[in-house]
Amino acid sequence: MYRRFEPLGVAAGLPPRNEQARREWIERSLEHEINFGAFSPNGELAGHCFLAADGPGSAEMAVFVHQDFRNQGMGRQLINAAIQEACRKHIQRIWTMTSADNLAALAVLKRCGFQARRGPVTAFDLELELEPSCAGTAPEWRN
Repeated sequence: MYRRFEPLGVAAGLPPRNEQARREWIERSLEHEINFGAFSPNGELAGHCFLAADGPGSAEMAVFVHQDFRNQGMGRQLINAAIQEACRKHIQRIWTMTSADNLAALAVLKRCGFQARRGPVTAFDLELELEPSCAGTAPEWRN
């Protein structure tokens, strides 16, 4: 999936263009405790989401959906799965960043409960505060 992912290596946090660097990035990504994949009907990886712990009770979320599978609900399902697992792991805060012109990502993140924080004009820093009691219960998702 990541070999043909667009936009490849155009912003911080995205998979690198160089094959060896991309392999190392994928290996580091898969080392995180919370990782989810979504697969196409023919069994190829079509989406990936992971949470990278950045402090006690806090994690940065990264979510990638291959361009051939965008706008089909896959990103929302990956995000929801990560949020539910974060609740089980007692993570209280999930945050992510996306460019201000990525309207599709902003919309799905907001539907999943993320709220924009102050940030630079070119990007949004979004976060989701999880209730301590969320473990074992499914948060209410907005469609």
